[in-house]
Amino acid sequence: MENLIVAFNCVLPSFLIISLGAVIRHSKIVPEETFNHITKIAFHYLLPFLLFHNIYSTDLNTAVDAKLLSFLFLYVLIWFIIGFVVTKFVVPDRRQRGAYVQCFFRANIAIVGISMADTMMGAPGVAAMAMAIAVLVPLYNVLAVILLEVLRGGQVELKPTLISILKNPLILGCAVGILFLLTGLEVPASVLKAVGQVGTAGSVMTMLALGASFQLGGVRKNLRKVIIADFIKLILTPAIALILAVLLGFRGNDLCVILLCTAPSLATTAYTMAIARDSDHELTGQIVVTTSFFCCITLFIWIFVLKQIGLI
Repeated sequence: MENLIVAFNCVLPSFLIISLGAVIRHSKIVPEETFNHITKIAFHYLLPFLLFHNIYSTDLNTAVDAKLLSFLFLYVLIWFIIGFVVTKFVVPDRRQRGAYVQCFFRANIAIVGISMADTMMGAPGVAAMAMAIAVLVPLYNVLAVILLEVLRGGQVELKPTLISILKNPLILGCAVGILFLLTGLEVPASVLKAVGQVGTAGSVMTMLALGASFQLGGVRKNLRKVIIADFIKLILTPAIALILAVLLGFRGNDLCVILLCTAPSLATTAYTMAIARDSDHELTGQIVVTTSFFCCITLFIWIFVLKQIGLI
């Protein structure tokens, strides 16, 4: 019963905020396009402060775990290759293949992962997640660009891809946090408090916008495809990662970080990239929305199971 309550408490804050976003949208108090603006504001100006704050406020020796970061990097890379090969044989439509493959390797760790890390592990866990974001977000972007360009028959341009990654606000937030941490530059306590509050606001605003995006229109005609994709994203991908992690000796907070890097919903930017690169953006958007809702349920189950067997 205790483990059930712990799992429930971990998931409940995120679920309530996402649900509130859905309620606000359906109440029609604000125009629908407002939520797109909220997402952009949070992504470009608020979430980087959250990542900076949590990296700056942590102990570098405990936050940087080379074994953990190496595992996450290699898992994403290998799982991407497996997804690409498998879908080549079972998904004939190249435009839809991109949506499926992204479910293998890409997760919304900057929003769902960070929010739940704070509930599950506190500041040390958020700092560890921030380090994971610094490693995985660039990898996500590179692999997604390669994937979608190859599937539409285009050529991958390395320089623009690298420039876009370096301009990513989340990467900049992590980089500045690491710079301050390594150089010993001090931020006044009052300023650091304000930075933390701005970052928290970004997390809440983004999850509200995520809930507001929940629409089931059009899902019916792609229902079978969406169910398969959701299973890959929310069940299969974290299951394989956790099994391998346990066999390699990961436990406690490390295993929580691995869970939160593999089990959240498909990253919302996958939809934007699908539009830009002639992938099936309709299917991709439906996967983003449904995994955003159902990941609250599946994460609850994952946390409860791992607590029951004493791994976290």
